[in-house]
Amino acid sequence: MIDLAREIEQKKARRRTRLLSVVVGLWAAGILGRLVQIQAIQHAEHRRQVTGQSRRLVPIPTERGTIFDRNGHILAHSVPSFSVVYRPSPDAPIEAKMAPVLEVAPVLGLGPKSLAQMRRQLEDGGKFVYLRRKVDPETARIVRDMNVRGLRIEDERRRTYPQGPLAAHVLGGVDPDEKGLAGIEFRYNKDLGGREGQRLVLRDARRREYNVEILSAPKPGLDIVLTLDRMIQYFAQRELERAMAEHQAEWGTVIVSAPATGEILAMASAPGYDPNAFAAAEPERRIDRSIRHLFDPGSTFKIVTAAAVLDHGLIAPGETLNCAAEAITVPGRSIRDHKPFGVLAFADVIVHSSNIGTIQAARRLGPDLLYRTIRDFGFGERTGIDLPAEAAGLVRPPDEWSRRSPDALSVGYEISVTAVQLLQAMNIIANRGEKVGLRLLKSVGGRPANPEPDGPDSRVVSPAAAEKLAEILVRAVEEGTGTGARLPGFRVAGKTGTSQLLDSRQGGYTSSRHLAAFVGFVPADRPAISILVVLSEPKNKNVYYGGLVAAPVFREIARNVLRYLGLHPQAGPPPGAITARSVLEARR
Repeated sequence: MIDLAREIEQKKARRRTRLLSVVVGLWAAGILGRLVQIQAIQHAEHRRQVTGQSRRLVPIPTERGTIFDRNGHILAHSVPSFSVVYRPSPDAPIEAKMAPVLEVAPVLGLGPKSLAQMRRQLEDGGKFVYLRRKVDPETARIVRDMNVRGLRIEDERRRTYPQGPLAAHVLGGVDPDEKGLAGIEFRYNKDLGGREGQRLVLRDARRREYNVEILSAPKPGLDIVLTLDRMIQYFAQRELERAMAEHQAEWGTVIVSAPATGEILAMASAPGYDPNAFAAAEPERRIDRSIRHLFDPGSTFKIVTAAAVLDHGLIAPGETLNCAAEAITVPGRSIRDHKPFGVLAFADVIVHSSNIGTIQAARRLGPDLLYRTIRDFGFGERTGIDLPAEAAGLVRPPDEWSRRSPDALSVGYEISVTAVQLLQAMNIIANRGEKVGLRLLKSVGGRPANPEPDGPDSRVVSPAAAEKLAEILVRAVEEGTGTGARLPGFRVAGKTGTSQLLDSRQGGYTSSRHLAAFVGFVPADRPAISILVVLSEPKNKNVYYGGLVAAPVFREIARNVLRYLGLHPQAGPPPGAITARSVLEARR
């Protein structure tokens, strides 16, 4: 009996030993499997987590390049600024996460809407939240002294425009990260932006920084010098805003250039905006009308028609045309003059802006020659000015014309142009037939920004034909439709334009809405400046002609600019070879 009991007890002991061995074996296998999982399978992930807790790569902001006018005045630059960043404890409840935010909310001016948005970001697991970006040094100091857990003050740069709305459409604007959004800021974002640096920050278990290592130094952006002149821009913008208010126009634009070099001295569009608050500006205000808005040029386009017939010897300035009829019949409609004329010499046709006389002269060209001249003047293609989103305009080829298209085109209809294209066309006459490209940049990073040469086909009109047309345009100002642009002591050459606007609802042009324009250059003999003025939809029903609305704006801008450049009124032709190049280079 005793032996049997001992044997039974030994069997039980062996079973317990085997069970314990299995349990220990399973436990050891589990430990080994976990070690394999941690050390091999999940090694990269755990290493990333540990590294993320102890190491942090932080970008080093670079300094965006400064934009200057031609005389070294700052138009856009970046100044030191600070951002308040909040990094919450990942395991804390939402109320605990929000407590530091609520503590600094009064200092940072965070309202209910901003706080609600931050709460949503934290509830969604956001690892960091910008409480406020681009704060001033004093606010940053106050927040730093509060020593709120989880809050950091990070260095940033803030883009500022010291001249406010001046040249806003040329400069454009940037986003909070100083990336260009429009204008020169967008077009040359890569040059201006430079390259960010990077630093490695090491932290202990309590997330306190104990070492910082610079991995790459930031590369500052390049400075840009524009051809704009701050004072000329001011004159242009001031007179445009005055005219906009006086005539209650929908929009307007003014461009001032030096014809001999193609340099843009001023470029203004209205309504405008302040680039310091780019994001807050209405999208409609941010449109640069000088390069993007298309319009029918109306009678200003007669300079192209006149240049073509004079250049090809199809008419002489003194040849007469019968303009006595009330209207001239074109296929599908009649075209009238703004007042009745009798027999006019061709020069007087342009001086008094007769549609009937212009159409008669243009019919001698034929469709192909008219079309080729239009394209030679640069219409239907971008001028290549240093701005983004320039429109090419609309010029249909002759095989898409109707029977009335040649007549309509000769007086500035059935064609859509931009303001810069129209100014470039007048500059061709000012330069006595030579086409000089328009440009806005003088230098980038200290290197001259030379315009691309126009090539062997830069001559559009013969010098003789351009000279004849320039004299006709002087008479247009002295005794024709452009008398509002007369400037005592200077010979001004220019052309008015008044075009009806398209009405999409009626499917054609309407006589109740107009666009008024004037384009010209002064002094006529050796042009120092050329100016284009466009005002759309002046509200006074009796005052909407280009000669009444746009020409006086030209006069006032020219008066101020010529005085600023040191050009004084002359009793006769100005002595010496005064050119745009010599006058402007003297001011550099």
